[in-house]
Amino acid sequence: MKNLIFIWAFFAVVAYANVIGRREIFEFDEQILITFPSTFDSKTIEDCGTGNPEYILQLSRLDISPDPPQKGQELRISAEGYLSETVEKGGYINITVKFGLIKLLQQTLDLCEQVEKVDKQCPLEEGSQTLDHTVVLPKEIPPGRYTVDAHVFTKDNKPIACFKAKTFFRP
Repeated sequence: MKNLIFIWAFFAVVAYANVIGRREIFEFDEQILITFPSTFDSKTIEDCGTGNPEYILQLSRLDISPDPPQKGQELRISAEGYLSETVEKGGYINITVKFGLIKLLQQTLDLCEQVEKVDKQCPLEEGSQTLDHTVVLPKEIPPGRYTVDAHVFTKDNKPIACFKAKTFFRP
């Protein structure tokens, strides 16, 4: 069974509810969701690593529905890509989350811990990758503009993937 790496960055945010919850922003049963802007017709997600040969993961398809995401609704993420080499334990995600101009979070996350939250395992094998995952967005997301920058690296600091996201939740 193949694994999809690009989603680490996305689900690093999803997995960070406990940090955000403690700051009284919003809590999602161990999931927060802020989505990523795109080179794939998405209003929300941008894969800033696609086309750059330095990045280990190259996406061929990325769909989110609805796009842009809506509070209180399911959000479906579906993607396909190719991983040019196996990714061993020790990889990490550098993530920055902003609410407007306010930096809510800047942290480094363990990559393998994050992929386990979407039913994947390390090592992540070289080859074709797929992902189809659905999360429910809570109604309690505070209105405003959210921005996420996520950069994923191997244990040897080789870039795996890069995602940038911008979304606005209305009152």
